[in-house]
Amino acid sequence: MNSIHRLGVTIAGVATIATVAGAFVVQGYAAAQQTTSQATATIGTPAATASLGPEIVYVNPVQSPQVIHVTKTQPPAQQPPAIHVVVPSVHGDDNGGGDN
Repeated sequence: MNSIHRLGVTIAGVATIATVAGAFVVQGYAAAQQTTSQATATIGTPAATASLGPEIVYVNPVQSPQVIHVTKTQPPAQQPPAIHVVVPSVHGDDNGGGDN
């Protein structure tokens, strides 16, 4: 009984997918036919295209960029002060009496 139910659900699923896909195909075909029929109807009438005048579009001019004038320059960067650290060497018997 389990395999019969699985087979029925599978067949119903395939039938549903085929129906939805078929509807999409038919809808797309109908839309394409409608678009081509409208395109050929407007191309065939030269009076309709002759009555259209030129379209005038006004565009605002681009603003000129602002000019920045530099009147005062900064002084050159100063070198940070150098810090010299003098570390006295340690003399001892740890390294055999040598200086390090």
